[in-house]
Amino acid sequence: MKQNMGAVDRALRIGSGLALIGLSMNRNNGIMGLVLPLFGGMLLLEGLTSYSFMYDRMGIDTHNQS
Repeated sequence: MKQNMGAVDRALRIGSGLALIGLSMNRNNGIMGLVLPLFGGMLLLEGLTSYSFMYDRMGIDTHNQS
């Protein structure tokens, strides 16, 4: 899997993912209790691996940009 995300993208996704996972701990019932940790986990995983499936499909590569 090639990396296609730059440092800014990674930082924003990791921060957003952690924030959504943190919010889900307070809202552990209903649909939001399921949606927030799923989206947060997806963003966190993308940030940690520097790979975005959607970026790959759209041909976007910010890995070599500063």
